Amino acid sequence: MRVSIPGQDRVIAHYGEEAQSMIHMEECGELIQAVSKMRRAKAAYIAGAQVDDNAAYYNLLEEMADVLICMEQMKEIYGISDFELQKIVDRKVKRQETRLDESERRLFEKQPVYRLWCGY
Repeated sequence: MRVSIPGQDRVIAHYGEEAQSMIHMEECGELIQAVSKMRRAKAAYIAGAQVDDNAAYYNLLEEMADVLICMEQMKEIYGISDFELQKIVDRKVKRQETRLDESERRLFEKQPVYRLWCGY
């Protein structure tokens, strides 16, 4: 996913790396809170409550945008290239896919009736 976030070197130069690093931590905390609110709204909805989750949804979007901006600033501050970051993302996604494949294989092995039905 590529989101255009221009001008972050100017923000860093104006406020300073130390101040922005503190903001990054705060914004990550706010994202955690927004995810928690969305989970509660979803759980309440599933439980049958009348839930207006618009506020929680838009708060989540706002906090996600803030964290994306912070990530762009961190790349600038610490000299992290898109290429370096993408290599690590690719490795982690591949590891996640391997774990899913293994989990699904184990689940399939525990389901002998399903295997017979499918002709395996």
